[in-house]
Amino acid sequence: MSVLVVGASGAVGGAVVAGLSERGEEVRASSRTPEKLTWPAEVQVFAADLNDPASFTAALESVDRVFLYADLAEPEVLIAAFAAAGVQHVVLLSSSSVTFPGAASDFNGSRFIRVERAIEASGIAYTFLRPGGFASNAARWSWGVQGESAVPLPYPDAVQAPVHEQDIADVAVIALSGDELIGQAPVLTGPEQLTLRQQVDTIGAVIGRPVAVIEQTEAESTAMLSQYVPEVWVRQIVKDWREAVGTNPEISTEYERITGKPSRSFRTWVEDNADLFR
Repeated sequence: MSVLVVGASGAVGGAVVAGLSERGEEVRASSRTPEKLTWPAEVQVFAADLNDPASFTAALESVDRVFLYADLAEPEVLIAAFAAAGVQHVVLLSSSSVTFPGAASDFNGSRFIRVERAIEASGIAYTFLRPGGFASNAARWSWGVQGESAVPLPYPDAVQAPVHEQDIADVAVIALSGDELIGQAPVLTGPEQLTLRQQVDTIGAVIGRPVAVIEQTEAESTAMLSQYVPEVWVRQIVKDWREAVGTNPEISTEYERITGKPSRSFRTWVEDNADLFR
């Protein structure tokens, strides 16, 4: 069996490649920028662009399974290319946003739904991984923590259950290594509810100095984020924070069910990435 990991330069994709290699699976890795990838010699590396299905021709030759993330403009065309190449199983990095009320009209939810539906319509076996917010989203605070030891936020009391990207990769590796998760769509979260303020406090505790929260207005936050993030994403980020204030997000036990291990905490993610903040 041969597995192609699309987007192997990303945090989740890279961990999937590593996990499959550790299991002795035949792994191929693709990226728009393969020159950035450094893998053992047994991992074949290909240049491929999600928005250019023809670029996957060589990478898909004799491939049985594909790990795919959903950042593509025309999923139907790419999935058709997978089917034509004989791919038997796609493990998609989707999002828990597809399960929310009104997901079909939401910017974030709708793009993931479109990819899921394209895969379903293709007849290829699938596993949809539906994580909530990534713990790694906190990396965007690193400049403020390193500089003024402060994080500006418009809604510091927004509640999340951030998931460690390694947890997502662990489930993907299991899905790609056998048939037990075919047809399943596990929602993945971290093991605890945390406000953004509590996440900032956790960073301070790990690096050994206090980190303050500077409360912003929504307009101030939008203006600041717009310097670094496309406008459509700024609107989504701020909307998600606003709507998460006072909520009680459900904690998923799917990771433990699938792996037999407890999911990793946000603190563990910070400890794993502490150098970002020092």
